[in-house]
Amino acid sequence: MMIKAGQILSFNKELDNTRNRSLQELIQRQDIREFVEKNHLTKKALEDAWVDLLAYVDDHEPCLHCHGINECPKMNKGQQITLSYETYVHRDVKSCQYGLEKHENDQLLSRFHYNNMSTRLALTNINDISNKEIKNKKNYILTRKLIDYVNNPQTKGFLVCGGPIRTKLMAGMMNELARRGYEVGLCHVPTLMADVKASFNSNEDTSLVDLVKNIPYLLLDSVGEENVTNWSRDEVLAMILDYRILNELPTFMTSAYGFEDLETIYMNKYNDKREQLRAKNIVSKMKALCCEIIID
Repeated sequence: MMIKAGQILSFNKELDNTRNRSLQELIQRQDIREFVEKNHLTKKALEDAWVDLLAYVDDHEPCLHCHGINECPKMNKGQQITLSYETYVHRDVKSCQYGLEKHENDQLLSRFHYNNMSTRLALTNINDISNKEIKNKKNYILTRKLIDYVNNPQTKGFLVCGGPIRTKLMAGMMNELARRGYEVGLCHVPTLMADVKASFNSNEDTSLVDLVKNIPYLLLDSVGEENVTNWSRDEVLAMILDYRILNELPTFMTSAYGFEDLETIYMNKYNDKREQLRAKNIVSKMKALCCEIIID
């Protein structure tokens, strides 16, 4: 069936009316109005860009009340359509503030060669830890010491013992090192021991210890809180410490205990002279790697 010329003219007129009404509504938006004024768009340029403006508005609607990448309902999470003008209106796709933040975090996390703790802990920014958490002078002094270390890294690290904030502060220091391009690792010692043991039982590749011992800047968290056995002490922990001493790799530790208490903890048989020597030996390795800092 042939379409009459009158029908085509009527359809075009209706489309023009719809487009004009839509453009009037679009320029009521502050962002669209600012874009039009900034680029001195003519009526013809606006009409030509109608579809691009609609796409921009549809894309930005879900972003109005967004508070983070996890809330993003889009298929391309963290991405937004942007508009630019050069001869005609261009439509581009760029990262929104949350997309940029995710990209930055992903780059940061890629420098954590090992983390059996949590992503959230790895993303702890030492400068964002509130004054409410740093309640006393010792915690404040430790925070300043950690920041000074990041500014001037040394071979010898710290054993931070006591205080519930110790892990968070040390994770913040590792985060800051990662921000500056260093390769780091977070290792919860009790979890490491369980994972290494599981790898033996399942006949899996046992390169986990090799991975941990080679990390340039390593935090060993909750030292002395693992299930201490001759195997965990002499064949896992001692191997890691020996390697890091020989290769002068900066090592940091947190523990509920100081060096003196750790010597008791790592002694499995109190009436066995060899056990006493091995316990002293493991703590001497820790002392070779770390200075003890006691916080409340």
